Amino acid sequence: MKFEFNHLEKSVLDSLSKKGRVYLVGGIVRDMVMYQKVDYHDVDVEIYDLEIDEIIDILSQYGKVNEVGKSFGILKLDCLPNFDFALPRIERKKGQTHREFEVEVHKDLDMKTACCRRDFTINAMMYDYQNGKLIDYYQGREDIKNKCLKMVDEKTFYEDPLRVLRLAQFMSRFEFQVDLKTKEICQKMVNEGVLQYLSLERIQQEYNKLLMSSHPSTGLKFLLELNALIRPLETLVTCPQRLDFHPEGNVMNHTLLVVDLAALCKDKTSWPLAFMWSALLHDIGKPVVAFQKNGKTVFYNHGKESRKIAEKRLPESGIEGSELKKILFYIEHHDDFISFKLKENIKEDKNGKVNPFIIPVTKENVEKKIHFVQKKCKEKGIYIPTVEDYKILMR
Repeated sequence: MKFEFNHLEKSVLDSLSKKGRVYLVGGIVRDMVMYQKVDYHDVDVEIYDLEIDEIIDILSQYGKVNEVGKSFGILKLDCLPNFDFALPRIERKKGQTHREFEVEVHKDLDMKTACCRRDFTINAMMYDYQNGKLIDYYQGREDIKNKCLKMVDEKTFYEDPLRVLRLAQFMSRFEFQVDLKTKEICQKMVNEGVLQYLSLERIQQEYNKLLMSSHPSTGLKFLLELNALIRPLETLVTCPQRLDFHPEGNVMNHTLLVVDLAALCKDKTSWPLAFMWSALLHDIGKPVVAFQKNGKTVFYNHGKESRKIAEKRLPESGIEGSELKKILFYIEHHDDFISFKLKENIKEDKNGKVNPFIIPVTKENVEKKIHFVQKKCKEKGIYIPTVEDYKILMR
């Protein structure tokens, strides 16, 4: 295991190492163990044996030190914006929200105790910068080998409800399974209602990471089992669909399939995250408009209803501007081409007739459809889709 730092980064770390003990911690160590390489976009450095003012003096030799997080033992350096320099600390919950923690900074804190505040064993490993050695008090490397997500400490884990959502997005990103005891504590947190104190913005941030993974359905299924999905999604489970159209069953099953398929092609779109949110919420309005017709469940105008629900929910989570407009368009118009079929797939019925609602896929027909929708959007004064938007929808 070897980390590669540029001249400035190495100079800063070497200067700190001359007076204190320097360790890399958190995700960068985990990723190096998992992939044998890292992208250095987020480097957490923990420094022992030095007071915070001593660290500030050393960092000041290289640039301007941001002391906003000083009371929590965390410093930033303007010339290394991807680095966090921190002292070891103990965190104790003193309120209900994610931010209400009491922090005690200890330069001589026992390292195993310092690691105890971490969420999962895979994130509790440390890398000794001076000696080039991995320190692994909680067997994180073994859990990586076994593809298992396991909490470090039950008490500290329970104190932070955001960790339930972090677990879900880690499951999707790393394709790991969850340790049974850890899952039981997550269920206890959900049952006791502690997730209600999370801000919508923090929830959305974790969902962003989950949706940008290779298998979003894995984390979503975990949250579904715990009854911890965001509110609009919960209703999809009890909304059946016509099995001749959707053999997968209810709308939730369908959505889980869609997000995984969307994940396969998201990077071919101009705005992958907007594309993934659209996939997650595209049928959110089906339970509202569902009704029986000739013994079958139908969902007329569910795209418009899905847009209404998303339009209310997403701004509360911090999604706005151009991203919101695109997501709402994709949701409302996701089935614009449902009636389009390749000529070779258009078949006559037993009376020799073709369904009049079926439209052959030709360049002319597609362009007519796009121009029609663009005209309607312009008349309504809402987001006018581009040809690129429709290429995304047709994926």
